[in-house]
Amino acid sequence: MKQFLLILTLFFSYLWVDAKHITGGEMIYDYLGPGSTPNSKSYRITLRLFRDENCFGCAVMPPSVIIGVFSNNTSQTVQTVNIGISSTQQLSLNTLPSCITNPPTLTYTAGYYTFEIELTDNTQGYTAAYQTCCRIDDIANIPNSVGATYTTVIPGTNTIGTNGTDNSSRFAQGISVVCYDKPFTLDFSATDPDDDRLEYSLCDAYNGGSATNANPINPAAPPYGTISYINGYTGTLPLGNKASINTQTGIISGIAPAAGKYVVSVCVNSYDKITGQYKATHRKDFIITVAPCDFAGAQLQPSYISCDGFSFNFENLNTSPLNTGFLWDFGDGNTSSQQSPSHTYAVAGVYTLKLVVNPGGSCSDSTTSKLSVFPGFFPGITDNAPMCKGLPVQFNDATTLNYGAVNYWKWDFGITTLTSDTSRIRNSAYTYITPGPYDVSLIVGSDKGCLDTLKKTIQIIDRPEFTVSNDTLICSIDTLQLNAVASSNGSISWSPNYMINNVNSFTPLVSPDVTTTYTAQYLDAFGCAATESVTVRVVNNVTLQAAGDTTICRTDAVTLRVNSDALQYSWTPAITLNDPTVANPVATPINSLTNYIVVGRIGKCTAQDAIQITTIPYPAANAGKDTTICFGNSVQLQSSGGSIYSWSPSRFLNAVNIPNPVVQNPRTDTRYIVEVRDVLGCPKPVFDTVLVTVARIVADAGPADTSIVLGQPLQLNATGSTLYSWSPETWLNNVNISNPLSLPQDDIVYAVRVSNPQGCFGLDTIKVKVFKIDPDLLVPTGFSPNGDNNNDIFKPIPIGMKSLDAFRVYNRWGQLVFSTTQVGAGWDGNFGGQQQGPGTYVWYAEGTNYLGRKIEKKGTVILIR
Repeated sequence: MKQFLLILTLFFSYLWVDAKHITGGEMIYDYLGPGSTPNSKSYRITLRLFRDENCFGCAVMPPSVIIGVFSNNTSQTVQTVNIGISSTQQLSLNTLPSCITNPPTLTYTAGYYTFEIELTDNTQGYTAAYQTCCRIDDIANIPNSVGATYTTVIPGTNTIGTNGTDNSSRFAQGISVVCYDKPFTLDFSATDPDDDRLEYSLCDAYNGGSATNANPINPAAPPYGTISYINGYTGTLPLGNKASINTQTGIISGIAPAAGKYVVSVCVNSYDKITGQYKATHRKDFIITVAPCDFAGAQLQPSYISCDGFSFNFENLNTSPLNTGFLWDFGDGNTSSQQSPSHTYAVAGVYTLKLVVNPGGSCSDSTTSKLSVFPGFFPGITDNAPMCKGLPVQFNDATTLNYGAVNYWKWDFGITTLTSDTSRIRNSAYTYITPGPYDVSLIVGSDKGCLDTLKKTIQIIDRPEFTVSNDTLICSIDTLQLNAVASSNGSISWSPNYMINNVNSFTPLVSPDVTTTYTAQYLDAFGCAATESVTVRVVNNVTLQAAGDTTICRTDAVTLRVNSDALQYSWTPAITLNDPTVANPVATPINSLTNYIVVGRIGKCTAQDAIQITTIPYPAANAGKDTTICFGNSVQLQSSGGSIYSWSPSRFLNAVNIPNPVVQNPRTDTRYIVEVRDVLGCPKPVFDTVLVTVARIVADAGPADTSIVLGQPLQLNATGSTLYSWSPETWLNNVNISNPLSLPQDDIVYAVRVSNPQGCFGLDTIKVKVFKIDPDLLVPTGFSPNGDNNNDIFKPIPIGMKSLDAFRVYNRWGQLVFSTTQVGAGWDGNFGGQQQGPGTYVWYAEGTNYLGRKIEKKGTVILIR
């Protein structure tokens, strides 16, 4: 028996360590009265933990827990309490829908852990927290092995004041059946012992911090980490995008997601019922079971309202196929049997909408909902921004409506890092401490149930836009108008009140006789202020001293400079100046001597000075005429125009710093540049060029040897230059042209002398062989393509032929292995990249002789390897 008890104890210990038992929880506090020490208060703190009694293999409710209490001022631990379970309670199950199929079995127990504590007043309040590991596995919207932190925040004196008290809100605890893909309602409403105004939202659940098992641990101080949701779910959409929470009632409704378990965390903010001051945020998280069930039924939204029209479209939120009949009563005497009817109300008012599903049947169900018809709700905001930082910005509700009265306001003044930048007063003011744009929102509602949200971006500025004249200079006998410019209407005040005609004018006239700094203070219509200053320096005369006279090269530009405190300038003569009204104009004089006069002004005071500019012409550089010399000869260059010379490039020159260097045996054409300077006049260089062309005559009489038949005219064609002389004159029609015609009667060698007008020349010859036979195509009978450069190519030799029209070679099978029409081209014994074997090949040749007659020949050739 003892052994059995030991095994049972170990079994429960194992379950306790595994700790997959917590279904949810919340922590609340109650104010008990003043503490036993000055400036302290006594509280009762209660932790509620929920356990699913149908969880197989899960641990029992924790027999004890550790709760930590922390100061929000310092994040330091105030007290750590290890307390045992005080009591348990089985949670009630809300009524099951009629005709439900596959109903789930839901049994939940709540465990209570309670202790009392005295807390000294501080500004930020206190946080109590409990941390545990390991929610149940296979939750659809969070990862496995994620723990939980349950907290409550007791507000400090900054929120409730030194003498204020507060009790936390607390959530309802009923359990509802939720069927997948069906309409559902979950009651997360809360009550508040202080009758505070409550607002609800879905929020991220906290994880378990460093807790790794269910053994009690000392909880960490805030802040606390949140759960990373999975499968597309978030803290604000824990049941998918078809479910939402009513911010005023705490009722979660919509269409349920797929069957499974889901962590749902709800935050409720409490606001003082009188001042609207935010007090605290209370939290509850719970694992919701979505069952694979279905049911026939009628389900409507908790209420319906139209603030912009009289027409409605209705539908049953329960879309079960078990719903086969419908009866709608619109509350105004009209009905409909359609599944999803539309209806238009004649007058405004509150109606009771009723839906009966399967009327008269065994699965009949009905429900009602309040329907409000109050069109003509037009929310609006007015404000007095842009406004300076540090001043209260007034925001006014400008909502108009046709029915009822506005009775609900919630302002959010757009400070993203604060939760206290809100107000419940209709017309509220808020002071911003930092310039920038702010997105202000107003949720406004009426006693008829209309509710809407407006958003408006306002601009908070550091100071209003305000500028004054630049610092300036006047003569002591002058009067000056100052100018101030502001972005909006406002008032201005100048100081000191010295020699100024109107200290409250944006454009006053001043006439100080000593240097004075005038300061303008501007105040816009909202109280924003800006200050700017302008210094008016006063002189008794104009200071003006022009730079010294100078000499420049003619056509060059020069900047005329003065040292002066004048405000305006006038230069003459103006024709050669780029701007005669500036202090330092650019002059481009063309005369040999120009006297520029400048007048400087400060109001009515003037001063005058002058600058004399002398111009000297540039040197007249001349590099000489372009010249041509024969290859191998030299030439002397000759330049003029100055006293200092520099030649480039230096190749082939015997010197580069004299006016007449010699170009010695140049090999290529060269363009020489000479830089000429004059020490007596304009010191700037002038450049000129000369081209030396080198004529290299390369005579070409044509091919070295050529052959013709007797009686065939020979056209000679020499190249190389422009002048030609042939010798001997025998059989030539003209010896002084490049292309004479010859009619040789025998072998002869012609020489040609090619020259240019400068006397450069070159010589070349052409040997003419005269065959005393008829024109013909001579073809060898054999060839040996062995690469010894002796008889390697098989080709025809045209004698007296004007063209070779065809030359083809065939193998013994009649396959064409070579073809050409080019004189001099022949077959090398290869075909298709392969050497052809020795043997006899057939050839065919065709040509046109110099008389225009066709000659055809054919035969065989022996390829020898």
